[in-house]
Amino acid sequence: MRSISNEVLVRTKRLTKQFEDQISVDHLDLEIKRGQIFGFLGPNGAGKTTTIRMLLGLMKPTEGEVELFGKTFSNSRLEILKRIGALVEAPSYYRNLTGYENLRLSSKILGVSEQRIHEVLDIVRLTEAANKKVKQYSLGMKQRLGIALALLGSPELLILDEPTNGLDPNGIHEIRQLIKRMPQEFGITVIISSHNLAEIEMVASHVGIIQSGKLKFQGTLDEIKEGNKPVLEIRANNLYKAQNILQKFDVISQVEGDTLLINNFTGKASEINKQLVSNNIDVEHLVVKMRTLEDIFLDITGQVEAV
Repeated sequence: MRSISNEVLVRTKRLTKQFEDQISVDHLDLEIKRGQIFGFLGPNGAGKTTTIRMLLGLMKPTEGEVELFGKTFSNSRLEILKRIGALVEAPSYYRNLTGYENLRLSSKILGVSEQRIHEVLDIVRLTEAANKKVKQYSLGMKQRLGIALALLGSPELLILDEPTNGLDPNGIHEIRQLIKRMPQEFGITVIISSHNLAEIEMVASHVGIIQSGKLKFQGTLDEIKEGNKPVLEIRANNLYKAQNILQKFDVISQVEGDTLLINNFTGKASEINKQLVSNNIDVEHLVVKMRTLEDIFLDITGQVEAV
């Protein structure tokens, strides 16, 4: 396992991509360190995939530069690519070959050993299905095979673009558990691009949020949630009466639809419940909630539609 440090593996400087009169990526400054699981978030069309293509050298920037492992594509292209594994869009494989045969073909191109094939099959939990034809694989198994192909060359950096797209809950869980193991067990830094905010919240140590090609936030999950105060939700038979009762105890609340909300709640929910019940309020629902990453994302991007 490689050591985890403060070494910067990925740095972009004013990275920009323009297609005719449309700017897809706009002066992006990213910094991703070894050992991170970096969630790259944004609505569809925000510039995530375009950024990833530039990180992989598949697309030339209009302006700015990409620095990987302290080097640039202009003078160290092959050296950089040997240290990266990637799964962008659908994985590439031969449906009529087995999982093992697909990996063996790639291993000959990469010059890796038979032992490494078995290692990656074990990492992605496909050892038992190694001799089954890929056309018989579930969608989740195909995605895991795609990740196995990306891991075959023992990369230091793994880039995954929307790896859970189209998967059922079980498939999503499998991919999520696999990603979480990468830094600690194998010393692999991961960039995962997604618009599935709940999934990113479960796996990422750091996030970057992009909208209309511009970087809106970059930092840890804890940093993005700083100042995220809890909200006490109350549903009862008479919300306005409940609001007046709480006001007598200097508790400020607001009615939204069928719910009474106490923002920035720092007290005890049991005390609020006691005051309401003792004043003949029938409390049906009382729960303290924190805003999710999705709520914060919508605040940052100003998006009101589903992303």
